[in-house]
Amino acid sequence: MGKYQNFNKSPFSVHTQILNSVKRKSKVLDVGCAEGYLSKIIASNECEVVGIELNKDAGQKAVKYCKEVIIGNVESIELNNKYYEYFDFVILADVLEHLKDPLKILIKFKKYLKDNGCIIISVPNIANWRVRFKLMTGKFDYENQGILDEEHLRFFTEKTFKKLIIDAGLEIYKFNLTVGDLNILAGFFHSFGLMWPNLMSYQFLIIAKKKLN
Repeated sequence: MGKYQNFNKSPFSVHTQILNSVKRKSKVLDVGCAEGYLSKIIASNECEVVGIELNKDAGQKAVKYCKEVIIGNVESIELNNKYYEYFDFVILADVLEHLKDPLKILIKFKKYLKDNGCIIISVPNIANWRVRFKLMTGKFDYENQGILDEEHLRFFTEKTFKKLIIDAGLEIYKFNLTVGDLNILAGFFHSFGLMWPNLMSYQFLIIAKKKLN
């Protein structure tokens, strides 16, 4: 996650939507916290933040904003039992597309969430119009970052993303999106994107809750 260090201040960005969803004085698990650019703002709202980060150098910088930063691979790491059903919010912002088995990770991290807590997840949309246009011209070239980031192992459409959430035993509470780096008329394009999410979305954002029996 080291290449994604900047906080996007756009009112329609994933970062802003996450912040607007996390309640004050909550316990928050920030998975893939990087240097703490998101944890910093969450913590300023009197939240207790625990971070997980693969990159040791980035994690050491995030320590100043977090109660604890756990260094390790999210696909193999197990948290201390004290964090079982501990968090009000678990954040997986642009993480799942980097993993070999996203479903396994969702199921694992669900156990650290309170019964009334929320898991906030964002992923890029492989069916975005920009990628479709490239495919029409015979191109599918990986890039340094973005939807076709060279480190992405998984790709999602609206349908496959929602199926992943449901297969993990979660219920979709809220669905939203971003339209990328469109700064002019961002509100208009965001509203338009909600009508055609699979075409217009740059990223999908889902807030989900545990499916309780």
